[in-house]
Amino acid sequence: MSKKLFLTIVFTICCSCFFYAQQFQDSLITAFKAYTNSPRETTYAHLNKSVFIAGETIGFTAYAFDKKTKKPSLTTSNLYCVIEDQNKKIIQSKLIRITEGRGHGLFNIDSLFTAGEYTFKAYTNWQKNFDEPNFYSEIIEVIDNKTISKNKDTNLESKIDAQFLPESGHAINDVSNVFGIVIKNNLGFGIPNIEGHIVDDKKNTISNFKVNQLGIGSVSFTPKENETYTAIFNHNDKILSYKINNIESKGIVLSIKKTANKVILNIKTNRATHKTIKKNKYTLTIHNGEVLKIINFDFTKQTELTNLINISDLKPGVNIFTVFDQNNKPILERLFFKYAGLKNSNSNLATIVKQEDTIIATISYKDVFISNESNFSVSILPAQTKAYNHHHNIISSTYLQPYIKGKVENAKYYFTDINNQKKYDLNNLLITQGWSSYNWFNIFNNPPKTNFVFEKGIYFKATANKTESSNFILLPLHYNKSATYVVDKKNNTFEQQNLFPINNEGIKIIELNEKGKTTSPKLYLQFYPSKIPIIENTITLLNSKYKHPKLVNLKSVFIESNLNKTQMLEEVIIKASKKQVRIDQLGKRSWGKIDLWDNKKRYVTPNLAAYFSKWYKVGKGQYGDITLTSFKPGVPPPTVFLDGMPLRNGLSQLTSLSMNIIDYVEINKSGLGEGIRGAGGTIRIYTDPSARLNESNDKTQRYTNYTPPLTFSDEKQFYKPIYATYKSAFYNQYGIIDWLPINSLNYNNELVLKFKSFSVKNINLYIEGVTDDGTFISEVKTINIE
Repeated sequence: MSKKLFLTIVFTICCSCFFYAQQFQDSLITAFKAYTNSPRETTYAHLNKSVFIAGETIGFTAYAFDKKTKKPSLTTSNLYCVIEDQNKKIIQSKLIRITEGRGHGLFNIDSLFTAGEYTFKAYTNWQKNFDEPNFYSEIIEVIDNKTISKNKDTNLESKIDAQFLPESGHAINDVSNVFGIVIKNNLGFGIPNIEGHIVDDKKNTISNFKVNQLGIGSVSFTPKENETYTAIFNHNDKILSYKINNIESKGIVLSIKKTANKVILNIKTNRATHKTIKKNKYTLTIHNGEVLKIINFDFTKQTELTNLINISDLKPGVNIFTVFDQNNKPILERLFFKYAGLKNSNSNLATIVKQEDTIIATISYKDVFISNESNFSVSILPAQTKAYNHHHNIISSTYLQPYIKGKVENAKYYFTDINNQKKYDLNNLLITQGWSSYNWFNIFNNPPKTNFVFEKGIYFKATANKTESSNFILLPLHYNKSATYVVDKKNNTFEQQNLFPINNEGIKIIELNEKGKTTSPKLYLQFYPSKIPIIENTITLLNSKYKHPKLVNLKSVFIESNLNKTQMLEEVIIKASKKQVRIDQLGKRSWGKIDLWDNKKRYVTPNLAAYFSKWYKVGKGQYGDITLTSFKPGVPPPTVFLDGMPLRNGLSQLTSLSMNIIDYVEINKSGLGEGIRGAGGTIRIYTDPSARLNESNDKTQRYTNYTPPLTFSDEKQFYKPIYATYKSAFYNQYGIIDWLPINSLNYNNELVLKFKSFSVKNINLYIEGVTDDGTFISEVKTINIE
């Protein structure tokens, strides 16, 4: 929650306006500082697909960023992920725990879903305080045998919307104007590669234009007084014409062009306007939501003003240029994107190793900062897939979406394999966007009031009305240690913050009487948050663009799905024990040895120190915890995880861990696949919630179990459905190979991925991620398995 650093740089174009409107400058600075003083966070969710079938699972990795630094947020912990139907009714919801800027979860496409479009949202309670679209929101589809295809012979292609939008919002006669062009169909998607021209009243061609594959382009020309202009182009063998009616006789225009290291700022008016405004004073502001710069100007001596601004003086990402008139009202606005300083990296060619039916893909990133907390989420799909159509990637969602109000088709295009053409195309897109998400009326009049608190875990307040004791003990949770409370008799309440109960985990409290005996307390607990909050802010979204086939028999698609996880062919095909089947299933995702615990192992294992002695030298730490040392000299100690979370402050938590709740242990002495944290190998311990529940029923323990109305979802393993066939056109277009939500780089800056290919020869790896220093990864790697 640090204060913003405000730099106010005042440029003067003319000496006569140096002291102009100092009062307005002061009010600008004061209002902008008040409006942006509260820190913002942005969120993004990487979904494994965008098109699903009942029985599949939505796997997602959620990322939270500090909006100012564009680095992973180290303070965000509570993230709400919801799926809404077209009536904005929440179908499913989860509270996800964010640590070091990321977390992950699952949604099952079950009987609650019918064919149609849904909105996936990921947001925090704190984001509800702000008008800018800082949260993540995108359309997903569910298709079934009732899905209606979008065919080309419908009116999808017949209704054309062509817009010619003046740069900065206004066009005037007798000066050169730039118009951004958008040509789209009735669903809002761009019609590609249309060529056309602008003609005057006499049908003379004034200028030519061409839009790109997204229907975006630009054109410039100088309109004349009392002339009308028409855009003409051919589409589907039809000549279409659109009048350009937004040209004014008087006014001013703002134009921005970029050179190698400068931004050319051009502000101009025509002679008809100059006579009435040459004594007026104007103000130009430049900001990115953090830093405000001010330029004063007037038209005393000329009708056109040009200033060169160093690119280095602008911030990476969106910069917002706004012109205020003599009445201090915003009249023009232009968005400009600075690519320089945007940290992103692309990989080299992937190295593929095939071991029977398992693929190990090694992808090298040479320019990426290695860190323990970097994360890469990877969706693995057949290269022919039609099921991955997300408009945003992690870069566009962080650098672009929070600053604009309009919807952008295929926003990730501008930030994937960045080149000069894509920079040019994004500049044209921003010409068409109009006003930014930073509303100047709100900046001056409605600064955020932060009515919605910044949440960190679950909070409770306990009231002890019917007790003579003043001592209470909170038993340990999955992610929290025990705590003790001493209640003053004059103050019969106590409270606890930063709790992270998962799934059905309860808050267990013991009362300790004056004789030192335990008893079950009678407390009244109030929890916050107690429900999933609703975010009222909206982001304009594009619906689905692609047509999909009808599924004649949905049941024939899967042998096993999340609707029925019973293996239908188990009695015929699988003869191994249930224990071995589970070990095999866990081993599909593991780089190490799986040791599945049963009641016998739990009974004969006195503690984890004795258990680990098979693989490591076990000692005692200075605080009574255990230490693990490799038998090989010079090898660092292993990294130990408990239910997916690394133990960072020693292994003291393991000394009190009951053997009765351990489900299985994964020993990976080589550290392969674990990235930088696997240098000394890794140990992953997983507990069994049902065993934990059984243990909690021990009658020697006297406590009261209080059930929070809202708990965090645990990070379950992604469930892949078993398809009836992996060679059909349907599987290659809509099936999934795997989803790997949490991955990191090893010491060689390599991302090592392990998965089964199911005999698919051409595979796409959709990789999204970020490192500690804010370097973004967003790319699609196509690999060939021969």
